[in-house]
Parts: sequence; C-alpha cells; structure tokens
Amino acid sequence: MTQYTTASRFVRRVAAVSFALALGSTAACNDFLVAENPGAIEETDLNTPAYVTLVANGPIFAFQAAHDDLAYWNGQMSDEITNRGNFNPFIEEGQIDRRELHSDMSYINAFLYAPIQRARYSAEDAARRLNIILADSAARDLRVARSHAYAGYSYVYLSEMMCVAPIDLGPPKSPDELFGDALTHFDQAITTATAARQHALGLTPANTAAAAAADSVINFALVGSARAALNRDQKAEAIAFATQVPDDFEFYSYYSENSAGQNNRVWNRLTVGSNGWLVGTPFEAMIGDPRVPRISDGTNRDGTQLSPSSFSTFNNSIPGADFAAGSAIRIASGLEARYIIAEAEGAVPSTETFVNERRAAGLQAPVALAGDALMAELRDQRSRDFYLSNHRLGDLRRYKQFYGVNLFPTGPYPGSTTGQVYNDEVDCWPLPRNEINDNPNIS
Repeated sequence: MTQYTTASRFVRRVAAVSFALALGSTAACNDFLVAENPGAIEETDLNTPAYVTLVANGPIFAFQAAHDDLAYWNGQMSDEITNRGNFNPFIEEGQIDRRELHSDMSYINAFLYAPIQRARYSAEDAARRLNIILADSAARDLRVARSHAYAGYSYVYLSEMMCVAPIDLGPPKSPDELFGDALTHFDQAITTATAARQHALGLTPANTAAAAAADSVINFALVGSARAALNRDQKAEAIAFATQVPDDFEFYSYYSENSAGQNNRVWNRLTVGSNGWLVGTPFEAMIGDPRVPRISDGTNRDGTQLSPSSFSTFNNSIPGADFAAGSAIRIASGLEARYIIAEAEGAVPSTETFVNERRAAGLQAPVALAGDALMAELRDQRSRDFYLSNHRLGDLRRYKQFYGVNLFPTGPYPGSTTGQVYNDEVDCWPLPRNEINDNPNIS
C-alpha cells in the first residue's frame, strides 16, 4: 500500500474545501476562507536541485520513525516484552502477547505496517527523484546509495514481520520475494556507494571524510544483504556478504528529546509508561547478564527492562541504565555479521570460539559444545546481543522455517484464569484492514 499524500494533492484539498465554504458566505467575504498552505511544496517542484537535501533526508527520518515502533511491538509479539497485567486497559496488547492477531487490530497499521511502508516508499521515491535531479552524477552520489540502503532494510523488515505484503497496491508478495527485492536495493546501494568512494578518493586533495561515509553505507548494505540472504537460507551468499564487514562497524537509528514524535518509543513505553516487563519471558532467567538489564528493586517496576546492548544508553553493568528519550538503536553491526557467518557455517570450531567470546561478554563461563547444542547456544547468545533491536521476530521465523526449531512461546498463557493459550498457528502479522479494503489486488 502507498502510505503517502503528495503536497500538491494537499494544496488542492485545502483550496477546494475553502472554496466550498466561501460559496456560502456573502460576496464581501467570499475570499475570507481561501488560503494557501505556506508549508506545502508542489510535488513536481521536488524534482529540482533546490530540494535535493530535503529529498535525500526523507528516507532517514521515515526509517528512524518506524524502527523504534517495530523494535517495541515486534519485541512484544516475539516475547521479548510482555504486558499481561490485569490492569492493562489495552486489550490488543494481551492479544499481541498471545499472537491472537487479526486484520482489524488498530495497532498493526498504526505502529507497524504503515510506518515501515512509509519508510519503504520514501526511500524508493527519494532514489527515483535523486536520479532525476542529479542526472549523470547520480551513479556516484552517496545520497542515492543511502536511499537504496534504507529501501533495502524496509523490505527486510516487511519480510521478517508480515505474512505477506503488497507494494504500492500490487498483489501480495511472500517474504522470500520481499527479501529478493531487498537484495536488489542493497546491490544498488553498494554499487553506488563504491563509486562515490572512488570519486571522493580521486579528488585533489582526496575527500577522506566522504570516503569514510561511503564505507559506512557500503557496510550498512552488506549487513542487510547478509541478513536477507540468511533469511532465504542462502548461506554461502550470506557468508560472502558478511565477511566483508569490519568487526567494529555499527550503524544506528537516532532519536531526540525535541518532541514526542522524535522520542524513542521504547523509552516512552518502558521508562515513562512502565508498559512492559521481562517477567514470564525467556529473558527473565538471564539475570546477571549486563546485556539484558532490568529493574530489581521490589517496586511495581520490578522486572522492567533497562537499556540493553543495542541501545546507546547501555552502560554494560548488571544494575543497568535507564532508556532515554534520545536513545539511539543499533540497526546493523560487525557483530551481527559475525553471528550471520557463525549460523551459516554451522557447528564448527570457529563457532564455538565465537560463542564463548559472547558468553564472556555476558559474564558467563566458557562451554565445550558441539552439534545441535552449540547451535542452540549460538541462538541464545544472539537473543541477548540483539535484545529489543527488532531482530528476534525474524530470527524465530527463520529458525522455525529452516531448522525446525520453534522458540515461540506455546501452551497455556501465564497468569490466565480463563484458559487462554498462545496461538501456535501464528508467527507473523496479518495485513491491516485498510490495505485489504483499498487494494484491488487482494481478494
């Protein structure tokens, strides 16, 4: 579904409403309600050099606006977060906990589907417009590369969370098809960013800052490519992408204290609202691991999550640190690339070495494991290192599809006095009602 309204359509709507109202007024006041929107930009005007920065920044803002929502709500669906209190007034949150998902749920479109579709459209639209504006130089412009990279990640997120997803009112696509679209965008991002890097280094003097920025986009896209390939069970391709990423690489989405719309959603829900807990999740038992900190003070906030290692406010201590309105969230990293390599290579000696390195990060003793036990420990360590960063839902679906390992919660729903159970048949979000009703390609 296309989640956007062009500026020109907005201006026409304002003028039409104003004109209709004005007809009912006296002749002396017939211009009273007619107004232009001073903040609107005609859609065609966006294809001019004056707006190139505005167009290029759009995908960044749109993706960041979606990422924190997905981190929270996908985290609740995949049992990183629970909200089971009897005092919880939000019925849909208990349904999300139990995976009782249906198309009429308001949360799906408000917090998940619409934000990431907006991010996807914004990135693809920016890449198209920048190619028009920049003409021949677009093939080596880092802003074009970045737009393709964000488009790729938007497709990855749609693939990992949705059962199916149409693009711009088209027919629904399977996750495998969407991962393929992601790989196409990542390939374009890498090609364009590589050309931008070469151009920057060929200047006199060389623009090393621009070259470093290009390296960041290349690595961002390489991690995304490896993630998409792994989720298609293309292990050799995943390894080829991931081995190119430096171990110390990190890429974040950023938030601020400026306004509610720019605040980190996870902070808003867990620190301000105390709307979720670790209690009853697999992560409750990970006490003593600084990567999964929680409040342990015996108050009504006992068991509430604190900043895990994917957040900029992480302080690597067992007592932990609170989230902040401006907490950044890690999207991609060299650490993730190493996890992808280990999963793709399987139970080999280097995987055991890596597992024990990550156990040390969690203040755990080393282990001697092989075979399925080693891969289970790799999955456990991954869940700790990427806690609340919008990785787990995709991970759980991949483990279930390709390895026959079901880590979704099953059976009776904890605390229920009415026989409620987890819905074992659901492991993805259905399309929201507005997509179903508005898309002619959905029967």
